[in-house]
Amino acid sequence: MPKTSRFIVGGILVAFAVGAAWIFFQRSASAPLPLAQGDSVASWDFRGVYLDGGTLEDKARSEIARLKNLLGSGEFTDYEIYVSIANQYELLGDGGNAYAYLGKAIREDSADNTGLAWYNLGVLLSRLGALQTARIAYEKATLIEPQISFYHYAYIEFLIQNMKNDTAAIEKAFTAAAVNFGQTSDMTDLRARWEKS
Repeated sequence: MPKTSRFIVGGILVAFAVGAAWIFFQRSASAPLPLAQGDSVASWDFRGVYLDGGTLEDKARSEIARLKNLLGSGEFTDYEIYVSIANQYELLGDGGNAYAYLGKAIREDSADNTGLAWYNLGVLLSRLGALQTARIAYEKATLIEPQISFYHYAYIEFLIQNMKNDTAAIEKAFTAAAVNFGQTSDMTDLRARWEKS
């Protein structure tokens, strides 16, 4: 290979590496929850249920545009709008934008009523295979809005499905739920399922 061709190929590879590093840094630096050590995301894209190249995809993109126009209008809080935009991106299978908009939602709500955004972040990161980061997000939802039993149930179910050998964490999660709600039939059934497995 001639020397000039090697320089061109080398330059392209360096430019690609710098670009990839910049995208990763931007995503991590602006994220409320950077990926936990040991986690990685092979691809931020997945097969979204609305990614049909037709009507459903157009509907989601149209909804994203409509929601973006509502930002700052006062009709809904920007937090609610950001979460809704993230949901539309998830329907399209665009995990990168879903992650970014959930991050905006979390930063937007200074009152710390962000349990839904943290829960959705846990669901998204679990889907993307970043399980340690998803675990942090699920738990954060239970800590921010401990009065919502669904977040506790979802967190425990996530632990049982993905980290069933971490009995200390599962017991801790059951205890936190019991402190907030007592022994509900849902939690009793979940515990029985875990112990049986």
